[in-house]
Amino acid sequence: MVSQTSLFLDDWITAQQAAELIGVTPNQVRHLARTEIIEARKFGHVWMINRDEAKAYAASDRRPGPKPGNKHTP
Repeated sequence: MVSQTSLFLDDWITAQQAAELIGVTPNQVRHLARTEIIEARKFGHVWMINRDEAKAYAASDRRPGPKPGNKHTP
């Protein structure tokens, strides 16, 4: 029998795990969490990141600057 707690915990990963998944540093993940760019919860001093949010962020186009197809005029 699987408890509801273990199901809940399967949805969350540490900032370190999220950093490896996304390809950034743990500090950058914590910044994304603090600025509510990705869903996260803080338990004491430990940030836990929603696994699906981290995957979606990793799949998004995060490069700075104008996007292809956008006309940028100075």
